[in-house]
Amino acid sequence: MSKPFTTSIIEGFYGREWTWAQRFSLPALVAKWQYSSYIYAPKGDASLRNNWAQPFEPSHRVNLENLGASCHASGLGWGLGLSPVGLQANYGASDRRLLKDKVAEIQELNLDVLWILFDDLPAGNPQLAQNQIAVVNDVKQQLPGVQLAMCPSYYSFDPILEDLFGKCPDHYFSDLNAGLTQDIDLLWTGNRVISDGYTGDDCQRAAELLGRKPLIWDNYPVNDGRKTSRFLHLAPFTGRSSEMAQWCRGHAVNPMNQFHLSMLVLPTLAAVYTSKASYNPDLAFKAALAGLPAQLRELMLRDALLFQEKGLDGITAGEKAELVNSYRKIAHPLAAEVCEWLDEGYRFDPACLTD
Repeated sequence: MSKPFTTSIIEGFYGREWTWAQRFSLPALVAKWQYSSYIYAPKGDASLRNNWAQPFEPSHRVNLENLGASCHASGLGWGLGLSPVGLQANYGASDRRLLKDKVAEIQELNLDVLWILFDDLPAGNPQLAQNQIAVVNDVKQQLPGVQLAMCPSYYSFDPILEDLFGKCPDHYFSDLNAGLTQDIDLLWTGNRVISDGYTGDDCQRAAELLGRKPLIWDNYPVNDGRKTSRFLHLAPFTGRSSEMAQWCRGHAVNPMNQFHLSMLVLPTLAAVYTSKASYNPDLAFKAALAGLPAQLRELMLRDALLFQEKGLDGITAGEKAELVNSYRKIAHPLAAEVCEWLDEGYRFDPACLTD
């Protein structure tokens, strides 16, 4: 029996994180837009990445429990992304015990979904696939009722991944396909780490490589990189067809560091699937703006393209001062985010890549 197509928000970016108050407000919105699930996986949460083998701090566990309860109260699937740093290189008996303890702790959070993420970690070793298969299968045995997905070390056709993390080992994908049952999804960002869009041919090519339909990790509108942090990605989704529901296992989108500004873009991806052939990106964006105060709505209509295409390095100092003055007059959190971005409050910090 085939699994239903899912749409998800994956909070999976580097750098400055959303607040817990913002996260707790999100499930009701995500459910309203008719997404299927929310996955908590910020790269800055060391308890799920570099310090994954350590127990959750009590206050952090409470926040995760409350976030999961909020998702379930809104009818959403609730998930985490676990990056077991180091296990892609070595997975011995002591590592297996540490992972078992961590998964037992995660199990208490009443998850529906767990993503095991090997993205952006040192790779290229000959045992890469075997170690990753063993990790995923051990987790599967421990969490039989949880939907699992894995992000491979090479999660795109983009050649930059081999430049950064080493040559992909021979037979890596055929080994993954042979070692992982079909109920385990494999994440894929597309032809590029940040893909402009997805065609039927793109998705078929990925399915042939992965041995199953891809679970798309869409890196739009995320803006957490050295170059992308200089822009606000406010344009509505294009280049994504509702036919992806037939081509893929699911579609997850990675938002911006700016929580309130992300809320203008996320509903437009949901509208791709709810509106189908009648989807109109301009109308979808105007619908997302409709809840804003009139003055702020007009400013966003005026400036969205400026923030999207010129960005911080293309806007003059005088223009920035005028923009900040305009937005600062409006008492609204979205306007405050625009001002803070203009004032370099979201400048990329390379240290976030090693936290």
